Amino acid sequence: MAMLKGKIFNADVLFAFFVGAVLFILLFPLPTSLLSMFLVVNISLSLMLMLIVFYLKKALEISAFPTILLTFTMFRLALNVASTKLILMDANAGSVIDAFGKFVVGNNYIIGAVVFLILVVINFVVIVKGSTRIAEVAARFTLDAMPGKQMSIDSDLNAGIIDDVEAKRRRKEINDEAEFYGAMDGASKFVTGDAVAGIIITVINVLGGIAIGVFQMKMDVVEALQTYTVLTIGDGLVSQIPALLISVSAGMLVAKTSNEEGGTGAHLFAQFLRRHEPLFLSSIMLMVLAILPGFPFVPFAMLSVACFMAGMFVYKHNKAETEELALALAGGQLSDGKGGLLPGGEMSEKEKRKEEDKQLPKISPMTLEIGFSLVPLVDPDQEGDLVDRISLIRRQIKEEMGFLIPPISIQDNIELGNNEYRILVRGLERTRGAIHMGSHLAINPGDVTGQIEGVKTFDPAFGFNAVWINSGRVDAAERMGYTVVDASSVITTHVTKVVKDYAAELLSRQDVSNMLEQVRESSTAVVSELVPGQLSIGVVHRVLQHLLDEKVPIHDMPAILETLSDFSSQTRDPVLLCEFARQSLKGHIVSRHLGDDHTLYSMTLDPMLEDEIQKSVSNGSGGGILSLQPEKAFEITEKIKNVYEKLSSQIDYDIVLLVSPLIRLHVSRMVQRKIHDLPVLSYAEVSDDIPLKVLASVSVKNERLAAA
Repeated sequence: MAMLKGKIFNADVLFAFFVGAVLFILLFPLPTSLLSMFLVVNISLSLMLMLIVFYLKKALEISAFPTILLTFTMFRLALNVASTKLILMDANAGSVIDAFGKFVVGNNYIIGAVVFLILVVINFVVIVKGSTRIAEVAARFTLDAMPGKQMSIDSDLNAGIIDDVEAKRRRKEINDEAEFYGAMDGASKFVTGDAVAGIIITVINVLGGIAIGVFQMKMDVVEALQTYTVLTIGDGLVSQIPALLISVSAGMLVAKTSNEEGGTGAHLFAQFLRRHEPLFLSSIMLMVLAILPGFPFVPFAMLSVACFMAGMFVYKHNKAETEELALALAGGQLSDGKGGLLPGGEMSEKEKRKEEDKQLPKISPMTLEIGFSLVPLVDPDQEGDLVDRISLIRRQIKEEMGFLIPPISIQDNIELGNNEYRILVRGLERTRGAIHMGSHLAINPGDVTGQIEGVKTFDPAFGFNAVWINSGRVDAAERMGYTVVDASSVITTHVTKVVKDYAAELLSRQDVSNMLEQVRESSTAVVSELVPGQLSIGVVHRVLQHLLDEKVPIHDMPAILETLSDFSSQTRDPVLLCEFARQSLKGHIVSRHLGDDHTLYSMTLDPMLEDEIQKSVSNGSGGGILSLQPEKAFEITEKIKNVYEKLSSQIDYDIVLLVSPLIRLHVSRMVQRKIHDLPVLSYAEVSDDIPLKVLASVSVKNERLAAA
């Protein structure tokens, strides 16, 4: 078929030609030889379709079956119309119908009528009714299961179990499955209508044939009944046998399970002959029936022997499989928990629990757990886009911070409130929040011009005053100066903040190893020199974690590694190495905090205060220890916090705290406990070409604010 692609006689043209041929059959009388050929084609196609379905592994392998069913039904009804014309016009419908009317039913129209009715009953009452019900139930349950399957795919994608390509394939398979069973639910009505039409056409042919034979061709009633009824019954049988095959195909297709391995036959035999005990018992019971007085001995005895032989075959097969598994057990691979082996190589529940107990618990690096009412936010069928937004966070953090965070797992948690969510890092809850579904969050940035009605709350990410409002008040809130966001944006912003706050914990040693391998491709010398000759991966890992703790991007890995290589002979203390690495990254560090006018807005410490802090630093590992009195440290931190908050309310630019390189590390540690978003830089990290504006100088006694 691929060879015909792009040519005039491709599959679409052939199908259109087929539809045109069906219309031709409906409109124009056919020669008996051509009609016989079409009837043979109909039977052949129906038989071939049933065998194709028989060997399918999954129902979706023939997702076009509803269309095929409609096409075959139309073709078969067209042949019914053509055969009816020939029977009523010439009392001759070709060799195929004649053979079915005379040879198959012995030229006896009563026998033919009985056989025809039995076929109709089998097809309409048994097969069609059953397959229609299966299709209805399958369609309903497939649609009901779609949200759960979508969430499972999204969870696997965020957990890194599958990639984007596999996720798209699975989503497409779910959609195709829903469309297929929905179409099969409707297509099964074609089969029902076809069975009814077969009965009606047969009755019309018989009555019409008798009328034509008696009134037009001057036959007596018996002769007309014999002639037209035999032909009509033959025509009905020729139509009902393909219809029966199609109905069986539809029934097998909708009844096919998704976990079948191999075709239907292999699946049935694998389950039917799984154990030998039922076969041995059946053999005994059949033999008892064979020896009872009045029962035919031969057929029962033959079947008894057949069941016994089948049971022996299954017994030997299972025994050989058990012996094979015993060899695996000798290698410590499989047991039943009692020192023995299980048939088919399956572990008992007890053994499975033991194996699970040996497994280390799997903890996701980062997890977002949501309450039941928030599930629509992650369901694409309900226009939920939270999963896509969470995926964008990973790319955003990679661009901002320089490393790809692990996939974020999204799970529902029935222990949470319906509108609650929580964020876990390495299995520990770091924060949580609540969402009002169907509402928007109006956040007060501090300069709104009015108050808006709603449910008062706080922005879960940054703690600003906020109000949950309905959609009709969004425009009014924005005019007042509120920042209005939807529910998904609230969660996304909160997740982004947590990722940045805990980036150091999310960076694993394996991530560092992968990053080193990537750098090795372009900077082989520096990686080979540094690891493992000078520093271990563990030391490099801790240096990068210290940088991330202070929100310093690690994009420029070659520069960081070169700095570590240069200073590794002086120290292997990750804290001191981090300070050296900051010097090589000072351009990146400062540029993140420049205002729109490319000026660095800062606050400083009074020189006397810096001296006091420096004198309180004692030598030791980790950059030394700050031995200020707790009351003094608290007083300094509170003073810095007050000045910072006052300046932040006056300007919209980032503000940094500039201090001496000798105390930067200790001031940063002290300040970060109270003020998480105040960067602490050293004077050495600011280049001479950077415009610098000092807004305030902090001392313990008072602070001096520069003129704005």
